[in-house]
Amino acid sequence: MPEDLFKKRALLTKRERKYCTCLLKVREKTKINPYAICTKSLYNLQGIKRRKIVDCDYNYNYEKIPVKMLRSLANERKVPIKGIRSNRNKLTPKKTLINRLSRQITERRSERYQSLKNKK
Repeated sequence: MPEDLFKKRALLTKRERKYCTCLLKVREKTKINPYAICTKSLYNLQGIKRRKIVDCDYNYNYEKIPVKMLRSLANERKVPIKGIRSNRNKLTPKKTLINRLSRQITERRSERYQSLKNKK
């Protein structure tokens, strides 16, 4: 398991890091739900229950993730992996994918915190 896939300050346990790495690998190889496969292999088969939602997206170091894995992650998150305007058939470069993914993640996190703030 490559440790450099995560930010240095990622607050994930060793099992959660394996889970997030498993998600990246399964997402790249198959169209089946990666969450079910990784939960079964890293938690259920070992008799452990996953008690919280693991926020992998926020803890990834996107610079270290291979482009194929980034594209499959972006595809799942419904982030465009091809050009938007004139180059609709051309795949976007890694930097652009990283920018699009990180923008979407920060928006999602801010929406989540706003909803929690409004509940109180």
